[in-house]
Amino acid sequence: MTGAELKAALMGEYPVRYAGITYQKVTALIYRKDSTRIQISAELLDRTGRAVVIAPAGKIERGTSNAEI
Repeated sequence: MTGAELKAALMGEYPVRYAGITYQKVTALIYRKDSTRIQISAELLDRTGRAVVIAPAGKIERGTSNAEI
């Protein structure tokens, strides 16, 4: 997902998929600067609501519905 798509998922509380797992929602966006560019990552809340995963933006996909969770 792009930064704009992740922002929309964050604000809309849409489910997302990463590494074959569906997460409830994006809870934070993380911007890190390396020597020449900005790396975007997202904090994803798991189904139980008790743990988060940090994932690179390019490997996150939009989930299809809240029914998956």
